[in-house]
Amino acid sequence: MSKELTLTVISPDKILYQGKAESVILPGSVGYFGILPGHATLVSQLDFGLIKLHTAGKEFRIAIDGGFCEVRNDQIRVLTEGGDSEDDLTHDHAIELLQEAESLPISKEKENLLKKAKVRILLHER
Repeated sequence: MSKELTLTVISPDKILYQGKAESVILPGSVGYFGILPGHATLVSQLDFGLIKLHTAGKEFRIAIDGGFCEVRNDQIRVLTEGGDSEDDLTHDHAIELLQEAESLPISKEKENLLKKAKVRILLHER
């Protein structure tokens, strides 16, 4: 059995991450769940949230806007509607996104933009 996972996170715009991980935590539609090497085959819907991956004793985080994941043979594939890594935007920019979303009239779009902004803010908090 392998001691590593291969994680690929893809949005319509770009590949957000492609590489190895010792463990991965994903934002499932009913809560966060973890994947370790040897995990059973799985397909799951994902919600707005953070993907947390651990490799070489470090944690790397990616904000995603929902989507789906497939786990099979120690490979995790995530397809998301959008996302950012910690290096993609600053905390200040995330605050600006929140302020812009809060200024919109009540709608489903506002709700989704608020979720997106809040996840981007969490991306920079430890």
